[in-house]
Amino acid sequence: MSSDSKNGDSALEQQQTISLEELPLSQLQNVKNQLESEISELTEAFTRMKQAQGAFRECKNCIEMLTPESQDKTIMVPLSNSLYVPGKISNIDSVVVDVGTGYYVEKSTTDGISYYDGKIEYVQGNLKKIQETMEQKQTSYRGLLEVMQYKITQQQQQQQQPTSAKQTA
Repeated sequence: MSSDSKNGDSALEQQQTISLEELPLSQLQNVKNQLESEISELTEAFTRMKQAQGAFRECKNCIEMLTPESQDKTIMVPLSNSLYVPGKISNIDSVVVDVGTGYYVEKSTTDGISYYDGKIEYVQGNLKKIQETMEQKQTSYRGLLEVMQYKITQQQQQQQQPTSAKQTA
């Protein structure tokens, strides 16, 4: 295993950094398109994570609303998005938690709250990582746009110079 990590480390060390100024405008356009795609994907991932975090918070809040006054209370149980049946809260001490891929686990209300707290914290950590990566990509994107604008201006000036020389001759 250690030889694999050494190979991975040496591969990282062998990567070369190429200055944006050295690339032609066509390659800069390709890099720009790639950065735009990555920023878009990160934005979508950030949105999905925020939605998941909201769902976990809602689950936690629902568990917290199970109070002794809730015992034997009549509620509407959803069978689908638009179909409900009447039901009664028979046990306020335990909940059934969806742990993913079609598996459900019965937990105490305290454990259910702890479970969702952990999920919320995990998603928050991922949101922070995505946000940091997005900021880095956006900074790179802005720098790339500056280099592209400089190169375009340079090309325009070079094209105008022969025209100016012909006019003076």
